[in-house]
Amino acid sequence: MHHLARYVICLSPLVCCAPVFGQAAEAKVLRDLDAVGRTTLTRDELMQLLPGANMSRISAKGNTHIWKNESGGSFIISSDNRDRGAVASTTAGKWSISDDGRYCVLIEWKTIETEEWCRYIVRSGEDYYATKSDKTGTERVHKLSIKR
Repeated sequence: MHHLARYVICLSPLVCCAPVFGQAAEAKVLRDLDAVGRTTLTRDELMQLLPGANMSRISAKGNTHIWKNESGGSFIISSDNRDRGAVASTTAGKWSISDDGRYCVLIEWKTIETEEWCRYIVRSGEDYYATKSDKTGTERVHKLSIKR
């Protein structure tokens, strides 16, 4: 039995760490994208990419949000409300592209405070990220799915 206990103890770190092997770390800050290369999309590129795009993200609270940018600057967004254990909800929102090339969103949620933000959109490989600054390496990035 003593040998078996030693065997289990020796294997347990491998078992605990096994899911980590082979997985790329999720980018948390802008400089995490540098190894793959990153490009900040210009206003003109956003004007081509975003109208009609299907968008999704995981919010800081863990909720999945899905919407489609209508060409007129509006959208209907759905949230699974996972953080509150509530039923899914939808509400109207507006999107635009600022003069300095940031993607701007206004969402008037019915049960939580209004969400309003503008972010630079950075492409790294096939992935897109939203960030407050495209210059500061320690600035947080938030993965954003953009599909045409």
